[in-house]
Amino acid sequence: MPIYVITGASGAGKSTLLKHLGNLGFRCQDEIGRQLIKDELHSGGSARPDMDPTAFRDKLFARSIEAFDAVDADVSVPVFFDRSFIEAIAYSRIIGAPVCDRMKEEARSRRFSPYVFVCAPWPEIFTGDDERQHDFLFAQQDYEANIWAYKAYGYSLVEVPQSDVAARVKFVAEYVSRHEGEA
Repeated sequence: MPIYVITGASGAGKSTLLKHLGNLGFRCQDEIGRQLIKDELHSGGSARPDMDPTAFRDKLFARSIEAFDAVDADVSVPVFFDRSFIEAIAYSRIIGAPVCDRMKEEARSRRFSPYVFVCAPWPEIFTGDDERQHDFLFAQQDYEANIWAYKAYGYSLVEVPQSDVAARVKFVAEYVSRHEGEA
């Protein structure tokens, strides 16, 4: 059972794309980072990008590993992750924090499909909200760091076209269908 990742810039339509892939019957894992920020805001915790970026990165990595490990290997339909633990490594680059050997090893030992779908920065749809309090410039930095990290871990990047949701969903579903058995 292949596990795919949709990565890229924040505010580039990843979550919307995943919602529609879920409507087609694919299994989808919500973005861990947004949930983590919600949890920290609700509890008054400081593991947030604006308060303690390293603590945020560490929790993001740990929860993302847990989500990956929780995927049932017997599931017959592809699973799509809205970001992954590789993003925590990418975020380390943005905040200037070293990546410990344990994180590197855990990222190397858990593998997604070799094809990672990428949503590029898209200013026309970018918006902020309670969990996304950064600007578009940060979204571009996020994108560049994510591209670097996935390439560094040996993934092939597949750019999702900037078009309406139906066309993006069709693109991803057809790509997965064409490359069945390679994942």
